[in-house]
Amino acid sequence: MSETSFDVAAFTYAHRGLWGGDIPENSLRAFEAAAREGVGCELDVRVTADRKLVVFHDATLERMCGRAERVDALSFLDLRKLHLPDGSIIPTLEEALEAMAGLPTLVEMKIDRIPGLQDRNRTGIPALIGAMRFSNAPAAVMSFDEPTIWHFEREIVDRPIGMLIEPDEPGKEGAAVEKALRADQGAASYFAPHYSVLAPIAEQFGHIPRVTWTIRSLPDLAAARAHGAAPIFEGFSPALAKSFANTI
Repeated sequence: MSETSFDVAAFTYAHRGLWGGDIPENSLRAFEAAAREGVGCELDVRVTADRKLVVFHDATLERMCGRAERVDALSFLDLRKLHLPDGSIIPTLEEALEAMAGLPTLVEMKIDRIPGLQDRNRTGIPALIGAMRFSNAPAAVMSFDEPTIWHFEREIVDRPIGMLIEPDEPGKEGAAVEKALRADQGAASYFAPHYSVLAPIAEQFGHIPRVTWTIRSLPDLAAARAHGAAPIFEGFSPALAKSFANTI
């Protein structure tokens, strides 16, 4: 196993870093806090108009920066002029991985529809592939977008590649398992299902390592470990999350 490959199910991950209080999500302070507590993290990457990667969850800047623009409509330099609620800059993926100080990171590639079109903006895929090739950090990649995962499978070696799986919608029961079946054809090396569909996926795909999201209560944390999945957690003690990882 190379230094960039690891068992994703063996760790605990802070959702968007260890944030709360005056520490914003997906900020360098959130990643530094996770590293101090000895837990991994999950983070989100998006592509700018000039195809640079930044760590940011939402498609628009409104919630975190008070601006209506889309992240993918602005250049990297323009985004670096904006600030998160604590006054810090929007980090790059490289800065976030450095802040994690060698602890494992789950990197979600955000893929959204292009406004006014049915097509999705996948222009960030080459940038993330390149970042993974040149980084020595223990980072896994994942996405909800199936074509993205298949592309990663062809281009990224010696790193875990994960399929994020949504909860079933009313009238579409079983869709999560169907997505897992497609991912099990070779594109994904681990699954990242919503906790509400973890049980059937664990039952049918016990051979596939699993992480699950987003764990916000102790019963859900216990259920995650009972089904052999590493928790992506928020809102409670990282020490408690780690203690469940050792005992469940």
